[in-house]
Amino acid sequence: MDNSRLETLSLIGLVSGVFILLFFVFAPFFQILTIAAILAISTYTPYKKLAGFLGGSKTIAATSIVFLVLIFFIVPVLLLGWQVFLQAQNLVISLQDNPQYFQNIQNSIVSPIQHLLPSFSLNLNQYVANVVSFVSNNLAGLVTGTFTVIIQTFLMLFAFFFFLRDGEKLLATVQKLSPFKAQHTDDILLRLKRTTDSVVKGTVYVSLIRGALIILGFYFLGIPNAIFWGTIGAIVAALPALGSILVFIPAVAYLYVTGQIGFAIGLTLLGIFIAIFTDNFLTSYFFGKGLEEMPEIFVLFSIIGGILFFGPLGFILGPLVLSLFISMLHIYKAFYRA
Repeated sequence: MDNSRLETLSLIGLVSGVFILLFFVFAPFFQILTIAAILAISTYTPYKKLAGFLGGSKTIAATSIVFLVLIFFIVPVLLLGWQVFLQAQNLVISLQDNPQYFQNIQNSIVSPIQHLLPSFSLNLNQYVANVVSFVSNNLAGLVTGTFTVIIQTFLMLFAFFFFLRDGEKLLATVQKLSPFKAQHTDDILLRLKRTTDSVVKGTVYVSLIRGALIILGFYFLGIPNAIFWGTIGAIVAALPALGSILVFIPAVAYLYVTGQIGFAIGLTLLGIFIAIFTDNFLTSYFFGKGLEEMPEIFVLFSIIGGILFFGPLGFILGPLVLSLFISMLHIYKAFYRA
């Protein structure tokens, strides 16, 4: 083996070893850095406008954007999480004190369906208990680990600030180190940015709007724990083509069993309106052109698979992986034609 080949193999081995070590060093901060990067990409346009308005002061502009995100997004989300935790606890108490009440709701749902499908079965009590237990346990972990949450939030905001301020330098470094042609590297970065923007708008914004509509509808119709169910509805609504049906069915059944037939019809109409409004208008508007090459069925499975593999961040990381795969196909196609 000649010296040049040995040197090449040694360099590859050394770089691979250092990369693996670097992976384990940064692995504990994967979620923090990912959230910071997503926030930076989503707020980069207003950051650039603010920096221009401030005469090119990137530090002041980045600090201002981070402060605004903290006040108008992170703090409200934490407060909402606390309210959801409290209402989840109330629902647990209701389950324990009134088991027959939920059994009556279940019977009102199952009986009509079993006339058509005799084999159909539904354990609503267990379904509600599982949902409440999942939300309550996760939020309880946040409450009990307050110090950890504060540290993680601080690190995320710190990374968010530097991604905003030094984002152009980071991209320039990536472009220099990329093994692909400049055109292909730019294509990958552009697709990832467009996908991130589209997924953030398509999942987060639409889910927040759906959740708010559900909370308002449940509140005015007198359904208990409206904030809890609105939050669950927002999470479920982030999945394309599924909507908020898992929340509206038990709510309509609740109104029907308690004799509020008019309200049950009203809530059914509200659910239909929310589904039509968000699926046909909001989703199309917010998703824009970022996911035009991705069939909806693939987006759906990329989100579900992303959640199973990455956890909650899979809502965004799943479609990003799909977008990256499509970019690789375009690069392969360009090489093949060449």
